[in-house]
Amino acid sequence: MSHLKTWMPANRFPKQQRGAALLVSLVILLVLTVLALSSMQGTSTQERMVSAQRDAQIALEGAEAALLAAEAELSGGTLPTFSAGAGLYDETTAAPTDLLNPQTWAAPSGGGNGNGTRQAPMPQLDGVDLLAEPPRYFIKETPATGSTTNSGFGLGTGGVADGVQQSTSNGRVFRVVAYSSGASGEAGRAVEAYVIRAQ
Repeated sequence: MSHLKTWMPANRFPKQQRGAALLVSLVILLVLTVLALSSMQGTSTQERMVSAQRDAQIALEGAEAALLAAEAELSGGTLPTFSAGAGLYDETTAAPTDLLNPQTWAAPSGGGNGNGTRQAPMPQLDGVDLLAEPPRYFIKETPATGSTTNSGFGLGTGGVADGVQQSTSNGRVFRVVAYSSGASGEAGRAVEAYVIRAQ
């Protein structure tokens, strides 16, 4: 009876792994996580930028709606009585100058006209308010042509601008400034226009 000698390798059990594969996997996972977080942050920033641009556009449209309300008021049968407290400044009364400061446009308690500005109708869509608060405006009568205080305007009775489109018809010129804070109440926009009312 012969004995068969079986050959067994000296290194019968593999060496213990030292965790290199685990370490490499963790590093790759960390890199992928950082890339994903960076991508999410960029998307979030872009979303905020688009939202701010949209709110600014809504605020601009709100201010233009207030401008239209002022033009309608000036084109009525009779002019309103000018009172600075109600947002109607005659040619001798100084109008607000800090036009993008929300405090300039603060509505009196209960809303309506007052605090040096006037309230325009709230724009709505299907009965839903489109703005955080009603847009506001004020009207400033410019000095008449020939007045010493008119030199800075180039506007007034008899023409639209000095040397440009001179008109022989008489009219009164009003400066209108309108403001809206947008849908969020934080995107203030102001627009300014000059309205001529024929006499």
